[in-house]
Amino acid sequence: MLSASGELKELLIERVKNKRGNYLLAYQNSMFSDELLNSIFKHDVYELPLERNIQLITDKWAEFAEKAMQENKTYIFECCFIQNPITVAMVKYGAQKEIVLDYVMELASIIEPLNPQLFYIVQDDLEFSFKKAIMERPKEWSSGFIEYYTNQGYGKEMGYQGIDGTLKVLKKRRAIENDIFDLLKMNKEKVNNSQCKKEKYKTLLMEKLK
Repeated sequence: MLSASGELKELLIERVKNKRGNYLLAYQNSMFSDELLNSIFKHDVYELPLERNIQLITDKWAEFAEKAMQENKTYIFECCFIQNPITVAMVKYGAQKEIVLDYVMELASIIEPLNPQLFYIVQDDLEFSFKKAIMERPKEWSSGFIEYYTNQGYGKEMGYQGIDGTLKVLKKRRAIENDIFDLLKMNKEKVNNSQCKKEKYKTLLMEKLK
């Protein structure tokens, strides 16, 4: 990769981190060429085999927790605690429910000393919400989303296709998320955003934070 990076070789060396024999590179918003980015993407943490992904992600969470314990800061994360692990484990690789549960519960145990607060956002009508997103977002988004959810992992195993198939995968994902929510011992709140009213939703979150 270094030999193919040309003038960006020094930038690549500067950004890479060697952690226990793993070379980790934050490559978003970089100056790398499309050719180099494509080469890097093949080794993205979410493109690695599931077992390797779980190892690297849990190591990263453990590293964060150790650092955060020494700080007087409030961190806000989106998606990476429940959504990302389920997406890579179930949607991408079709992993069994027990593996998905163990993955997220391991993350929960790592951050337990930080006394985290979880807000789980829900909407009453999943089908309406998904089709609303399709209408509002570019065609490329829905095409990529549907392909991701039906052409690999759980969706492919079940033979699901198109919007209806994607909805079936989403419903399965939501069921697992609900099981995870019930199992978690941390401070947790479900926040219903079915009305899609931003200011009302913002006020609701502020009240719960108080």
